[in-house]
Formats: sequence, C-alpha cells, structure tokens
Amino acid sequence: MVEADISTLGALVAPHSAVEFLRDYWPDKPFAAHGDPARLPPFLRAPELESVEALSRIYRGSLRFTSGRRYQKMLAIDQVHAASLYRMGLTVQFEDIAPFVAATASDLRLLEAELGVARGSARASVFSSPLADGLSVHFDAQDLFSIQLKGTKRFRIAPVRELRYPYGTQFVPDTEPFDFLYPQVPNGFPDPTGAEFTTVDMEPGSVLFVPRGTWHATESGGDSLSVSIGLYLSSAADAVLEQLQLLLLQDSEWRRPLYGGWGEGEARDAAAARLSRLLARLPEDCAALKAEDVLTGLLPPEQRLATISPESRFQKTPHSRLEHAPTPPGRAYPCEALVIIIADPNYGERGSTRLEIAPEAASVFRWMAERRAAFSAGELAERFPMFPFAQHRQILEAAARSGLIHALWFPVLPSGSRSS
Repeated sequence: MVEADISTLGALVAPHSAVEFLRDYWPDKPFAAHGDPARLPPFLRAPELESVEALSRIYRGSLRFTSGRRYQKMLAIDQVHAASLYRMGLTVQFEDIAPFVAATASDLRLLEAELGVARGSARASVFSSPLADGLSVHFDAQDLFSIQLKGTKRFRIAPVRELRYPYGTQFVPDTEPFDFLYPQVPNGFPDPTGAEFTTVDMEPGSVLFVPRGTWHATESGGDSLSVSIGLYLSSAADAVLEQLQLLLLQDSEWRRPLYGGWGEGEARDAAAARLSRLLARLPEDCAALKAEDVLTGLLPPEQRLATISPESRFQKTPHSRLEHAPTPPGRAYPCEALVIIIADPNYGERGSTRLEIAPEAASVFRWMAERRAAFSAGELAERFPMFPFAQHRQILEAAARSGLIHALWFPVLPSGSRSS
C-alpha cells in the first residue's frame, strides 16, 4: 500500500485512493465514498463524537442552530447546552471542535499538507440533526468534506451554474446576501430553481466532498451526527492584494492618507488629482510583483527559510542584540561563542540563543547584527566569499530562527518608483 493510501486523505476517500481523488476530483468535482467508519482518521473515532450528549458535555465553543424545515438561516447562540437545542428538534452546529476533541488539530494539519492548502485553513465542525431536519438549499464559499458518523442523512447537490469559485461566505436564496457577492453576480443572483440535483445517501462511514459553489441541502433520516471539514482558503485576489500592498507601502506617497478625500470643493479636487497621479503609476509599480513573490508570501516563516536563494532578503530585527560569551575550555576545534538576545524595554529579556561557531562565521553574524538596512543573501555571499552559498544559507537560517534577523516575504519596489 502506498503512503497516500494510509494518509488522512486516504482514510477519508477509501476504498478509493488519495491519488485518484487528487487526480480526478479535487478541487472541482463532487466525490462520495462509503465504507467502514473504523477506517476514518483517529479524531473522527474519538469518544467525544459518540453522541450529541457526549460532545455537549465537553464542548464550550460557539454554537449555531436552525430548523431547516421552517427557517432558512442558521443563528449563533452562546451559553446554551447544545443537547438542549437538539432535544427541541433543532439542527445544531458545534462550530470548531479542535480545542475539545483530541487529535483533531494534528489530523487537520496532515490533511492540509496532503491537499497542498494553507496550514490552519481546515476547520472541523459537527452537525447534529433530529429526524427529518437538516439544512435548506444554499451554497458555501468554502470546500467541504462531510463525514457521517451516526444515523443517516440525504444530501441533494448541484453545481451553481451562474457562479464559479464564489468568494465570501454562505448564500441562502431569498435572504440578504453578503456585500462581496454583488461584484460576482452582475447578471443576477444564483437561483437553484431548475438546477440538476443529484442525491447522495450518507450512512456511518460515508464521506462526501462538496466543492465551493455547490448547491446543497440536507435531510436526516434519523438522529444524525456528522463532521464537516471546511477549507477556508484565500483567493488569488487576496494573495496578490496582500503582496501589492506590501509593495506600495515602500513609497511614502502610497502611505500618505488621502487628505481631503472625505471633504468637498478644492480639498476633494486635490485629493482626486493626487490619486490620479498614483493610479497612473500603478501599472509600473505592479510590474515589480512576480508570481514567485506571491507564492512565497503564502508560506509560513519556517517554510520560507527552507527556500533561501541569492534573491532572498533579510533585515536585522530591532529588538535583538548580539553578545560574546566565554568559550568553554577543552574544545578540540577553534570556535567562538555568541549569544543572540531577544529583549524588549517594556518586558525585559524574552529569550536567548547560544551559538558556538567558527571564528570566520562569527564575523558574518557581527555584520548582520550591525547592519540596519535590508540585505539579500546574494549580497551577504559576495561580502563573505570564503563560504560556499550552502553555508551562507545555514548561517541565515540560524540567524533567522534565533530572531537576530527577519526573512522578508515581499518584493522590492524599484528605487525609481519611490517618492522621497
């Protein structure tokens, strides 16, 4: 059996393989798998998920509830025992079970890695529905895995033909839409009337993948308990806009508020003229942004350190300092001991890292500690050519992990585009 078949994703999609799911379904096509609940990842077999009552005893997070037969939207509620709502005949959602059910967080991190999505983007919630209740037809702007644990449930699903990859949150027909939906639907709001629905019957052990932008409605065939894993992912627009903002913030004119923009007359005219000049420069400024910059910005700091290249940039942190320490006697090789101290005048010393390194490498650390301006890994390599670049990469990684320097994750605005 290949590794993919014994993974978190493999356990969810069995008896199909993770390879098959990623190749033929992810992320655009619905997918269903049925099988023994014993195959599911560990957190889905936790005793806390044996029943609504078991989960209610330990859950202290946010709840939402609805009556799908009589009301279309879910309402938030706090400080109410979830089992009480369930006994009233309501569908109840436990919004985030990770803090209360062991192994949930670790299994979700594994699933994220296998799907190639952002760490922390997967969230597990629990839905409990009494007989014949469920959720009215709606679509989500998140990808969803639904895993049936207890009882049965019927899904009706259909693609939202009018809108691919919706951005925002949930949309329920004939209810107030979220503001971000308006720019996505210039030809009218999606309507499930006439959509070609298919039915998926869920039993304990069933797993259904519902891509974002899929109409779906549910109805339980008996007391139902299921887990939903939602993938809350940033759009390409989010990623680019974040990097674009970091690019433009390097220019004082882009940082300057639009003074007068909220006023009238000459003040507003002046703000409009200034904004027009900035917008005329925007295509040139945007040209400095590359796809690799955006992809690097998606990575958490520790992963950025694993991809250091000559173009990678760093800057000394303002709250760190470098001190010499006595070298322990009896070393078989010459070395110099350095201590990197992270401190804050308001809170005192927050941590320190002791390094024992070759005297030649110590000079590199001292140079970084004394430099205020940002620098590239290539610049460092040119200044200290006695080391191969692989060793510079190790030095930079050690300095960044200790807090002496910070890896910069955004592109450089060309100096000709900056205002003084």
